[in-house]
Order: sequence, then structure tokens, then C-alpha cells
Amino acid sequence: MLRGRDVDEVIELKRQGLSIRKISHLTGYDRKTIRRYLSAPEARPVYGPRRSAVSMLEPFKDYLTERLRAGVWNAVVLLRELRERGYQGSYTILKDWLHPQREQASCLAVQRFETPPGKQAQVDWGHLGCLSQGDRG
Repeated sequence: MLRGRDVDEVIELKRQGLSIRKISHLTGYDRKTIRRYLSAPEARPVYGPRRSAVSMLEPFKDYLTERLRAGVWNAVVLLRELRERGYQGSYTILKDWLHPQREQASCLAVQRFETPPGKQAQVDWGHLGCLSQGDRG
């Protein structure tokens, strides 16, 4: 199938006196295609924006949004939960959808929480070793 500008080119080449065979050789299109568009140039193809396909993830987006609010951001966990609910799509579709959600969530401001001195304490639960009774010193 010829594009709109290619149809104009074919018509111009024919107007210049070239044969269908020569036009076919120059443009790379089949002679029958050239002949068809020369006989009915108004039949040129019209291209426009395509309708976007509905994502396989679309029916599950409400559930995903709810899970993200609950703090579940792991794509593997979400995929497992979606599969239990009948999701047939791939991991990549889910991961590609999660990427902008993660970026948006990381942009949210964190409100600082402060208390008066002596009202709170922090504990680092890291391991520094062990003390036994004989090690007191």
C-alpha cells in the first residue's frame, strides 16, 4: 500500500511520461499497485492516529492503587496477587506501570515529626557483639 506522498510521486512520474514498469523499478512498488493508484488516485490511504490498546492491567489498576497505598511496592508480590485474581499479563507490563508510580511517590514531601526532648528515643538494633559474665571489666 502506498503512502499519500508516494501516490503523488507516482502520479508525477506518470505525468512526466514514465512507464508503469519504470515507475515500479524507481519506487520499489509492484506494477499492479502502481496501476491501481494511477487508475483511482482518490483511493489513497488515509492514516490517522491509532486508538490506544486497552492494557491487560486496566481491570486491576484500582486494586494495585489500593495495594500501593498499603505500602506494597514489590512487583513480584503484586504479580503473584494479580495472578490469583485472574491477571494474564506479563511481569514487564506491571513493572512498566509501576515505574512512574514509584517516581511520583518519591516526589512526595515528607513531613518532619518532632517531639520535645525526653519524649522519644531512638534505638539502633544493630549487632555490636556479645558480653558474657566474665567479660565485665
